[in-house]
Amino acid sequence: MDIQGLNKINFQKAIWGFFSSVRLSIYLVLIFVLIAFIGSFIMQGNPLFEGMNHEILFKWLGAEGIENIGKLWWLYALIILTCALAINTVICNINRFSSLIKYRERLRKRRWVELSSYLMHMGFLLVLIGHLISSSTGFKTKGNILYEAAPFKAPNADYYVRLDNLKADYYEGGYLKSVESILTVIENEKELLNKKVEVNNPLSYKGVYFYQVDFGEVVSGANMLIGSENEGKLYSLGFGEKINLSVKGYSLEIGRLLPDFDITANGEAYSKSERFNNPAVELLLYKNEKLISKTWAFYKDFKREPFTGTKIKAILIGFPTKKYVIMDIHKDRGAAVVLIGSLLFISAFLSYFTLRKRHENDT
Repeated sequence: MDIQGLNKINFQKAIWGFFSSVRLSIYLVLIFVLIAFIGSFIMQGNPLFEGMNHEILFKWLGAEGIENIGKLWWLYALIILTCALAINTVICNINRFSSLIKYRERLRKRRWVELSSYLMHMGFLLVLIGHLISSSTGFKTKGNILYEAAPFKAPNADYYVRLDNLKADYYEGGYLKSVESILTVIENEKELLNKKVEVNNPLSYKGVYFYQVDFGEVVSGANMLIGSENEGKLYSLGFGEKINLSVKGYSLEIGRLLPDFDITANGEAYSKSERFNNPAVELLLYKNEKLISKTWAFYKDFKREPFTGTKIKAILIGFPTKKYVIMDIHKDRGAAVVLIGSLLFISAFLSYFTLRKRHENDT
């Protein structure tokens, strides 16, 4: 073999020996912790990093990384260190497995101890692979509002999720104790899954996780007493909903809601605040599908006649409400791999020290 060939072999052995070093593993972990510690200070109070929680890591880095390299260098450094740790783990595993095969007779009594160590490395490698998958695939969406009884189309999917019920329990002092919602998954017009969701107990379907982060109630329309001079009927109408009236040719539509009604100097209606100090609902009256009147019905001043000069009587008597939950929706393809790797690592870790102690006692 010529000198060039020997140099090539020696170089390959040097690279292999470098990445199979236990000392390298220790240095990589220490540097990783140090850079992560520095990065935690860089992140504090910086609005740039808010997007990390709303998007897949590599997609977010692709959008923000080049323009903000001075603030994101530490993330790139952590990614490089993670890759180096993965290479180190793979090479260590190859060396260890080769040793198990080569010295199997000598290590016969210790084979389960050595195998546990090997599986520990495999578990750690699976965790790294799982995080790589999570950082490069899937999606994250925040602030998704699911209204009661209204099917919500899951993002990037062909199924719907419906909020069937929402229950909140409070302590005697009025502090929130727990919140639970009942969600139903609907696919191809069939109800396939019914799940009780709590803060730390998300709905999971086809790899997509629905996390409950907030809840509340919202006014969904107006309760109106509508009719002629001698008779009336109670309606619960949603905003934008239009109904035909008993008076032939007439129809009524619910328009805007102004919680704190007032009028500007130009005569334009507006709401002074979000509080229900003087709530009013806009009413649009049609005759033969032609708009003939636009006026307001008042909750507190309910005797005020909205349609003066007509046979139509309309009285605002209340406001129906609709419950809702706010969900963060994630699809994490690497979560299962991380879980398997973590369980493998923990099991092998416990087995390693248990078997090692037993082996030492036997000898």
